[in-house]
Parts: sequence; structure tokens; C-alpha cells
Amino acid sequence: MRHAKLRMWNGNLSFIPCTITLCNALCGLSAIFYLMGGATESPLVPAIAIWLIFAAMFFDVFDGYAARKLHAESLHGMQLDSLSDLISFGVAPAILVHQLAINLSDYGLPGIWIAWSAAGFYAICTMWRLATYNTLALSDSPSKPSFTGLPSPAAALAICSVMLLLNRMDPGALPVAIVAVAYALITGFLMVSGFEYMHFKKLAKSGPPALRFAMLGLVVVALVQFGAFAFFALVHLYVLSGPIAEIIEKSNEWADNTIRKL
Repeated sequence: MRHAKLRMWNGNLSFIPCTITLCNALCGLSAIFYLMGGATESPLVPAIAIWLIFAAMFFDVFDGYAARKLHAESLHGMQLDSLSDLISFGVAPAILVHQLAINLSDYGLPGIWIAWSAAGFYAICTMWRLATYNTLALSDSPSKPSFTGLPSPAAALAICSVMLLLNRMDPGALPVAIVAVAYALITGFLMVSGFEYMHFKKLAKSGPPALRFAMLGLVVVALVQFGAFAFFALVHLYVLSGPIAEIIEKSNEWADNTIRKL
């Protein structure tokens, strides 16, 4: 089996990527504390909670990079990474959704139940997605160049990006609550779907070097110039890439079958 190639604890250097992974979990836990205790006059949640989820994303990327460079990959690290992701990209966004959706009660809607259902659905989908990923990683099936289902960090980024955008627009509590519920349901579904999403590192390495540098420069300029709007657009390009690729593939299959029948 594939996990036979990994040791439970891979040498003394394993503590370095594992420590970075724990920083991911601590950022997610801190975001939860701010979400549950930070009352603001705005209909949105405290901005620091969203930024802490972004910080967890940074540590989530960096721990895998450190493990590969130090040749310190291990089963312990893989499991620790998934548990940290569950806190930062599963529980924290679910609580964020709950805190926003509960405002529906002020408009004669069953906000408590809607908030509980949306947050619960998102959290359960995250758990299912992470468990599926770990199961595939330990199986004998060949590794794929893509993720099956939207990665949980990308789902959390989608929710946080729209909250940052709404924070600039200040639309009021009801639209924010509706958007939060919708995003929880949509991103939850995408995480457990069969849509294929390209690996972030493969996406960054695709194409000739000149094109990659040009695209990176364009992204940096867009983020500096347009801020939250550009960030929202970039995140959603990735989120939509899975369904769009599936539609294109099905359309090509339909066209090929139609041509064969002619």
C-alpha cells in the first residue's frame, strides 16, 4: 500500500512542518474565538476572523512545502494537516455562516434553524471531503493531477472573499445572511462533488515560464489596483473551473456521439 512508503514519524525534522501545521490550527481556533465573541455594529463578522482564516491558508500551503523540501513527509503529518484543515476551513467558516445567517430571525424567518442547517451542512461536507482525500491518499489507486471536489481551503476562501467584498459594500444584514447561507450550501456541495479541480502547485507551474511570470504580474497588479474585487474574481475563477470543465467535457462527449451517429 502507498502509506507503507511513509513512516509514522519521519525523522527529527518532522517537527518543523508539523509545527507549521499547528499554526494553521491555532489561526483557525483564534478565528473561532473572534467569531463567537466579537459583537460589532456591522452586519458582518469581525474582519480579523477572516484574516485569521487567510493566515491559516498560508500555513497550510507552507507546511506541505516544508515537508517536501526537508523530506519529512509522514502519516502523522498528513493526519495532522487534515485535522487542522477541519478546524480552519471547516469549523471556522461554518461558525462564520451561522453568525451571519442567524440574523434572518430579525425578519420573521426561522433564522436559528436556517443558520444551524447551513453551517452544519458546510461542516459535514468538509469532514466528508477531508476523509475522502485521506482515504484516497492511503489507497493503492494512482495519484491524479487534480482534486476530486473543491478543496476545503478554496471553499473557505470563497466564503471569506465574498464577506470581504460585502464589507466594502455594506448591504445590510438580510442580504449578507442570504449570501452566507447560499455560499455554505454551494461550496459544501462542490466539496463533495465529482468535479475535478487542478492542484494549486500544478496550476502555478502550467504553461511556459514567460507566461507564468506575466500572469503572476497581472494578478499582483489586479490585487493592488482593485483589492477585494480582484480577490473575489480570482477565487471564483478557480471555484467555477470545476463545473465549467465538466460542462465542456460533457459537451465534447455529446458532440462526438452525435457525429458518430451521423
